[in-house]
Amino acid sequence: MSSVVCNASPLITLAKAELLHLLPKLFDEVCLPPAVLTEITRGPADDPMRIMLPGATWLRRVRLDPPLSPLAAWQLGSGEAEVIEFARLTPGYGVILDDLAARRAALGLGLTVYGTLSVLALAHRRGFIPLFREAVSAVSLSGFYISPSLIDSIAAELGE
Repeated sequence: MSSVVCNASPLITLAKAELLHLLPKLFDEVCLPPAVLTEITRGPADDPMRIMLPGATWLRRVRLDPPLSPLAAWQLGSGEAEVIEFARLTPGYGVILDDLAARRAALGLGLTVYGTLSVLALAHRRGFIPLFREAVSAVSLSGFYISPSLIDSIAAELGE
């Protein structure tokens, strides 16, 4: 999978943890639909992702055609709904989502789903980060809660 559509929360989390640079190393294309772009630009002025956005030229802005109906976001946030819908309509695109309901919806549609932890695991497997647990610690310090048992399970899988 070389192309993904990303929701705001993984971008914000990775930016806060100073790990955003991993995404263009892992994926040929990282896309943002309009609702995700809006969520980031309306965030706090001191948010690292909002600050980095203008310089992140590797992030490709995409549009849904036709635009997503507001009813489509009823069960999910508008960002999650647009991420899933763009990937559903564009063969070959995976999604990066952390919200459990959104992940389940995307999996139900047969999409390849990544979360922040699986991005870190992939980065470790490809040699972009030496220690998975160290990257997870940075993400945790940024305010992202991760179950210790899940961390242990993935770390064991990675041989850490």
